[in-house]
Amino acid sequence: MKHIQSVVGIALLAACGAVASSITITVVPTLAPNMDGSPNWDAWVANSLTALENNESSAGTPGTPSYYQAVTGPVADSQTIVTDFSSWMGQADPAAPYDGEYGNRLTFGLAILGNGTQFSISQLGFDASSNDPNDVLGFGGVADDYGPGGYDYSSDYVGVIFGTDGNPNTYVTGGPDTQLVDALFSRGSGNSMPAYCAGCDQADEQAAIDAAAELIAPVSQFTGTYYLSNNADESGTFASGSGTFDLVTPEPAAWLMMLGGGAVVGWMRRRKAQ
Repeated sequence: MKHIQSVVGIALLAACGAVASSITITVVPTLAPNMDGSPNWDAWVANSLTALENNESSAGTPGTPSYYQAVTGPVADSQTIVTDFSSWMGQADPAAPYDGEYGNRLTFGLAILGNGTQFSISQLGFDASSNDPNDVLGFGGVADDYGPGGYDYSSDYVGVIFGTDGNPNTYVTGGPDTQLVDALFSRGSGNSMPAYCAGCDQADEQAAIDAAAELIAPVSQFTGTYYLSNNADESGTFASGSGTFDLVTPEPAAWLMMLGGGAVVGWMRRRKAQ
């Protein structure tokens, strides 16, 4: 079994010129439903934003696909697969209420607090890397959609301008990406390995998930880093923060014990009529 080490979001402070930035960036790993097809995606995003804004580790109704929960322990390779068939947490053809889902994606939730310093989402960049030789899950922020200038305010990336003199906060979900805000909360970016099996039966679907998980097996850690920079090439970075997933390939019996009886029941596959 791979080495298990739990790493939750880390807030880091950096320097901007000669003045230390007061901005803190907290990154919270979580397993999100597959945004490409999940009927519960919008509800899950809303729960993630509620938890991140209120500095809570979970939000929503436990035992449902829209339930948001921060990851604080090991994650099995098979739980990180998105599919084009019904699956959840590495199980093909799961029982209700997960039967309409299409797998899970490793996602890095984001909470930025300016602490008196305003910033804009136009300065936001993101890098991700896995520690295997081929960096199978990694991607960089420079010269692609994840570099500074690649993000926009939206219902998934919400800026907050704090109210003063008793006025309410203003939530920024659109408009120019250069708008200055006091805080930013987001469900975040991430990655996963896909498994495709159109028209397959349950056994073949599970085999496709297992094969995709084998491609991830060399990875023991997947790290996401958000940063704020005044330059597209990251040379003007003045704040950053990282979070890490610890991925494991457990023996079947050991993983059942780790999941616990209640969790296993929710992920058991349905029996199809023969």
